[in-house]
Amino acid sequence: MNHYIQKIIVSLVIVLWYVFLPKHGYPGDLSGHFVYVFSHANIFHLLANLLCFWLIPCRLFLLSSYLIGVLCSFLPCFCSEETVGMSGVLFAIVGISWGRIGKFRDMVWRNKWFLVIPLFLPHVNGLLHIYCMLVGYLFGLYERRREVSVR
Repeated sequence: MNHYIQKIIVSLVIVLWYVFLPKHGYPGDLSGHFVYVFSHANIFHLLANLLCFWLIPCRLFLLSSYLIGVLCSFLPCFCSEETVGMSGVLFAIVGISWGRIGKFRDMVWRNKWFLVIPLFLPHVNGLLHIYCMLVGYLFGLYERRREVSVR
């Protein structure tokens, strides 16, 4: 499927979820781990995530990135409130993309501010971002090696 069509569909789902369904994060609720990526704390949070989503120039790896986001949500994040938003998925997409070319140092260097600054912002789960990018990178490396071994 064309990645612009994927972006349109995902954006519509995210916006409709924000308008019609309540904010739903994961502390204390197993189902929240699977739906937190569709929820946003406010309209500015939603718009920031959608802007970043549309600025990603590469292949999206949506299913893999979503599953990485869910997996990483089970890791300790030391947050006292619900984690909502699709930023974990966005970081997983970035990690997968860099893993497929095998440039860990470049990934960290180019994304350093996106990794460090959120650690100090209230209401942002910076550890989840780091987890998702690292797991995404490892998945991207795996995919790269699998493609090479198939050839």
